[in-house]
Amino acid sequence: MSLSLNAQSISGKVVDEKSQNISYAEVVMSLDKKTYSAITDEGGNFTITLPKNDSYKMEIFLNGNNVFENNITIDGNVSKNYTIKSNDAVKDIQEVTITQKKKLVERKVDRLVFNVENSVAATGGNALDALKTTPLVRVQDENVSIIGKGEVIVMIDDRIQRMSQDDLASLLKSIPSDNIKSIEVITTPPAKYDAEGDSGLINIKLKKAKVNSWNANIGGSYTQKTYAGGGMQGMFNYNHNKLSLQVSANTNSQRLLTNSDSNIFYPNELWSMNVKNKSKENNLGLGLGADYKISDKWTSGLKYLGSFTERTSSNSPLTTRSNYTTGAVNSYIASDVDGNNKPNMNSINWNNTIKLDSAGAKITTDFDYFNYKKRDYRFFAGNEWDSQRNIIPETFFSSTNTNVNRVENYSGKVDVELPLKWTSLSFGGKYNYTNTDNDLVVLDHQTGTTVLNTDQSNIFNYKEHNEALYVSASKKLGEKWETQAGLRMEATQTTGYSENMNQTNKNNYVKLFPTAYVTYNQNDKNSFSLNYSRRIRRPNFDYLNPFVIRTSPYYYYEGNPFLKPSIIDNLEFSYIRNQKFVSSVYYSQVSNFSQEFSILDKDTNITKSTPLNYANTYQIGISSYYNFNKWSWWNSFTGFNANYQNVKSKTDLIGSIDGYNAYIYSNNDFTLNKSKTAFFSVNYGLQLPGRYQVFHISTMNILDVSVKFLFLEKNLTLIITGQDLLNGQRPLISYKSNGVETNVRSYEDSRGFRISLSYKFGNNNIKSEQRNFGNEDERNRVN
Repeated sequence: MSLSLNAQSISGKVVDEKSQNISYAEVVMSLDKKTYSAITDEGGNFTITLPKNDSYKMEIFLNGNNVFENNITIDGNVSKNYTIKSNDAVKDIQEVTITQKKKLVERKVDRLVFNVENSVAATGGNALDALKTTPLVRVQDENVSIIGKGEVIVMIDDRIQRMSQDDLASLLKSIPSDNIKSIEVITTPPAKYDAEGDSGLINIKLKKAKVNSWNANIGGSYTQKTYAGGGMQGMFNYNHNKLSLQVSANTNSQRLLTNSDSNIFYPNELWSMNVKNKSKENNLGLGLGADYKISDKWTSGLKYLGSFTERTSSNSPLTTRSNYTTGAVNSYIASDVDGNNKPNMNSINWNNTIKLDSAGAKITTDFDYFNYKKRDYRFFAGNEWDSQRNIIPETFFSSTNTNVNRVENYSGKVDVELPLKWTSLSFGGKYNYTNTDNDLVVLDHQTGTTVLNTDQSNIFNYKEHNEALYVSASKKLGEKWETQAGLRMEATQTTGYSENMNQTNKNNYVKLFPTAYVTYNQNDKNSFSLNYSRRIRRPNFDYLNPFVIRTSPYYYYEGNPFLKPSIIDNLEFSYIRNQKFVSSVYYSQVSNFSQEFSILDKDTNITKSTPLNYANTYQIGISSYYNFNKWSWWNSFTGFNANYQNVKSKTDLIGSIDGYNAYIYSNNDFTLNKSKTAFFSVNYGLQLPGRYQVFHISTMNILDVSVKFLFLEKNLTLIITGQDLLNGQRPLISYKSNGVETNVRSYEDSRGFRISLSYKFGNNNIKSEQRNFGNEDERNRVN
């Protein structure tokens, strides 16, 4: 073992008697009953920062054995090299396995890492279930957001999934949570990441196999809500010599009964609509991956991810038109609606990692292809009734809408990391091309004869090119200050063409996205950080299509080809104590804020739903959480978020407004026995009444409870989960559009329970003639 000493730090390399690097050795420095440790990397290197100059006891542990022990004096004025050979306890080392359990939650400079495999509630379901139990993340009506910050961009293994919330939910439900290693909540993404995403990023990291091993997992689940559902899953991982393989498959099916009640307060009449929707969703998810170590410095890998979904739904909306003064019913609008859609997604990635030296310099390349196709079908028919529920003559309406949406995406990027003496430098570039086609066909049936509606049928093509360059540098200033700064430039060119309207819309813009981080480590218990980032939110592809879709004489949807991207500036100041208590004050400003909005016409009683850049907004908030883990049998993660939001409208259709909102949550995991084969989890969230953007949201609460049992030497897992036990996810959402008040209360059939059973097996010690170093998954399985 060769060592070099610097002021208040120790670094070195661990080797065996043949001068071979030793990975996964734990180096421990002890002083006054306190310990400071590190795990050696693939090159046998380690670095430990120490609080002060003193005489430390140094120990090295390998595979559970103490292989070295000595007293080392740390003196800022001494700079020496020591060579220490390993003793006889290190012989025939074929593999090193680190069994130390990772923390449930880890806090890093720019993100929070939630280790899914250590959570009771997160396992046994799918990726959407795992996100529901992730700290700082909120899932409502299958929409994913960061608490207090709104919807976010979701990545899978660092690759952005650009699709609608419904299709993203289907993709997440096709990924078993047992196949997830960790979930990263990145509130202020560095310049390396795409600038897309107004409220940060959520990165889902999938598992890889341990070194020199193979393992498999098979399982099934049963879910009971209003109707029964269930699923099956299987996974296989292999890692030996130069080859690593991953295969996974997951299928599930669920029927739901959702309810919605809404009111529109027109000046002369109250419109109340009730919708009971029966739906069924079938998901199939496939994952394939292969990594090959071409040489000691070059690893190449291919990864495939596929999601295939089929949704069907049927409902019978009934609108009651009544008199404010008497409460008497004036008339009704009744219809029957049937629909289905089939979104299919295929994603392929080719990755190469080339190590330039032993100090950590490397080049990474990624080439991605994404293919998405969705077929939509929707049929509706209805009539207006009088107060006695008799059909009013000549009010029949009926139509069939079919749409085929195709998206192809090609991208390539290069990232370079250079740990120089004066700074850690990273830079790179990316090119991204997306081609979207929509083919909408509208058939009218009002006359009893099917007629092609040429006014509404439309073919729309959208092309987007995006080029990006970035540079980022980080440096430690002394022993207490750490800094990082980056700049990303993105150039975007878009072309949208509507065949029906013979209309072309083009955009061409270049934006700069700076990021900056400053951290002050006062001591080993207290640290402060100040982070800044600029982001962009580009319009969804569907939003830019100017086609019109009608579902009744009184409601239609229209796209907006003139939508502009939103620019977001985020500033956050955080205080961290003992890596357990984190409190942040944040400020966020959005220019050209956009979202889909319903515009009500009080003269015609017609509702138009369309996306708009309707406001400039800002919010100021505080977020705080505490990780209580004093006792080994209880791990608690409790926090709250409160903020003030101001919306300054840019249109007469929507008024300016401001207000407050707050959310409180607590996630708790309990170990029930000494053998660690029985666990209990309870998660609770409370949304207090308040303002979110232009909407007022009433009180809502969520209570999920899980129990987990391990059998057959902990290879068989049984998990029972109760979801939304209080049946409290029924918020009343109200807002005012074009001077007309409206509200809606929806229930997404969230209460139920799930039973899941899985069995794992494999070989964790494949014999090898030479030592093979571990992959990223194993390197991260230590504190």
